Amino acid sequence: MTTEQVIHVVDDDLPFLTALELTLGTTGLEVRTYSSAEAFLDVFDSQQPGCLITDLRMPGTDGLALQKILKELHVRLPIIFISGHGNARTAVTALKGGAVDFLEKPFSEKDLLASVQLALDKDTDDRRLTQERNLVLQRFMHLSPREQQVFALVVSDLPNKKIARQLMISPRTVEHHREHLMLKMQAHSTAELITMAVLCGIHELHL
Repeated sequence: MTTEQVIHVVDDDLPFLTALELTLGTTGLEVRTYSSAEAFLDVFDSQQPGCLITDLRMPGTDGLALQKILKELHVRLPIIFISGHGNARTAVTALKGGAVDFLEKPFSEKDLLASVQLALDKDTDDRRLTQERNLVLQRFMHLSPREQQVFALVVSDLPNKKIARQLMISPRTVEHHREHLMLKMQAHSTAELITMAVLCGIHELHL
């Protein structure tokens, strides 16, 4: 997988697509253009970092339909919608679906580049979080079944004595398991262990 970010642009208006490509070329990143959502889906690599700019209204698969397809494929590529026929309801639908921004034509080069930077930053953060989550999950899967049980109870803020009673083991054994899981998870504190539990999906934060 290459780590170089790519800006993907989908629009059936070819002159406008060319203009976008020229403008986005000033970022110094690779810009790939497609005249339809289908053309994009045929060659898109979900492992490729970057973002997607797509027109809202297009023949065949439109922008919202493309957003839905990517979501069903579990692709979290940040999307910027552009449209010359936008309305508040459509914009809300797009943003609720996870879009980074919704730009109505005509828009300025400044606004476009600002939205692209926001989308690229989000993609970087999302991929870093996914990598961290996968690493934590790998460590969690290497815990023994008993250590996994202790893990779930420790992050629930239960003292060792209550954990011992619930698991019908001694508090000293609980402490032994706790030390081992902290070592295996590479956690330096209970707070860090709670963060890892959230990433693993075995604990929810209550704010």
